[in-house]
Amino acid sequence: MPSWDKIVELLYDKYLDAFCDEVISVFYSKDKSMRYVVLKDEKGIFTYELEAIYQFDEDEWKYICSNDDALPAMWEPYLGICGHSLFINEEDLMKDIKSQPEYKQYFI
Repeated sequence: MPSWDKIVELLYDKYLDAFCDEVISVFYSKDKSMRYVVLKDEKGIFTYELEAIYQFDEDEWKYICSNDDALPAMWEPYLGICGHSLFINEEDLMKDIKSQPEYKQYFI
């Protein structure tokens, strides 16, 4: 199993193509283990996801590593929270993100 720092490095900008909506921007926490992904749907509505790295435990890794291109961790919604408010513009979305306690604790 790689070190935590190596896992964080491996996952930087990974799995952004898994989102159905267009990824507008991504920004990372100070230690790069969390990220906000800003999304825009086909109607021009913005939303965001806060994700954190989930490192597989030893049993999960043994099962998963049989796949040659598997990584020892994945991005998942922070605290299991998948949805956030919808915004008409990116400016309002950023105001909302910057008011979040997670943003204040991990990103600035």
